[in-house]
Amino acid sequence: MKKSNELLDLPIISISGVKKIGKIKGLIINPDNFSVDFLTVEQEDWQVGVKAVPFKKIVGIGETAVMVEHDNSVIDLDEIPIVNQLLNKKIHIIGSQVLTRKGFLSGEVSDYYFNEGTGQLENLLILSGNKETYFPIENVISLGKEHVIINDSLQEINNQISEQMMNLQQATPIQTGAVSQNNTDRKAALKAKLIELLKGNSIKKDIFSKSGELLFEKGTILSCEDIKVLHDEGAKVLIEISLDLNE
Repeated sequence: MKKSNELLDLPIISISGVKKIGKIKGLIINPDNFSVDFLTVEQEDWQVGVKAVPFKKIVGIGETAVMVEHDNSVIDLDEIPIVNQLLNKKIHIIGSQVLTRKGFLSGEVSDYYFNEGTGQLENLLILSGNKETYFPIENVISLGKEHVIINDSLQEINNQISEQMMNLQQATPIQTGAVSQNNTDRKAALKAKLIELLKGNSIKKDIFSKSGELLFEKGTILSCEDIKVLHDEGAKVLIEISLDLNE
């Protein structure tokens, strides 16, 4: 997962040409697919117009460079009309106000994260007051020029997480027959919901296993697999994380 600002001014390196062919100046968002579709490029040998590299042409995004196979991976925007259509929508995300579907202001987007392999958006970083919160893209309804519309407020999302944690802690012991199956189904549903709600949130402090082994460092952004590991450690650690999110 990559933070959008980490790409700005990174050099673009052609693998076949073994040379720098430009540097990243911005990201072009497709608001319908919730994805980064193109990266705009600055080159030293041209003065007029805008060029870009399609995300599908990117081989890899590292800490020091963006890698493409060939020099011609960078193309003139006149060759791909859809890019101009996306540019005209002016979807920058950063700086957008975050509104709930009921019209309440939840904060402002300070940055966003995307999958460096597919370009799909994964999390928004929302500034509310003096606190930044990782907000899963699954809870975003739409992206606009000046606003991002979400399902619920940040507090409502965090309250849902706390409620699910408490339900998990209070789940009844395994029983036999149909009752046992119902309980198993309930636990499976709770686990799926927890993954949905916790995914993309940042851990506020180091998390240790019951044996004292460090599981996750402070600042780790939770993935589905991370949440499954935490789930196996028991409800106590999940509730602890939930309470941290609500602070």
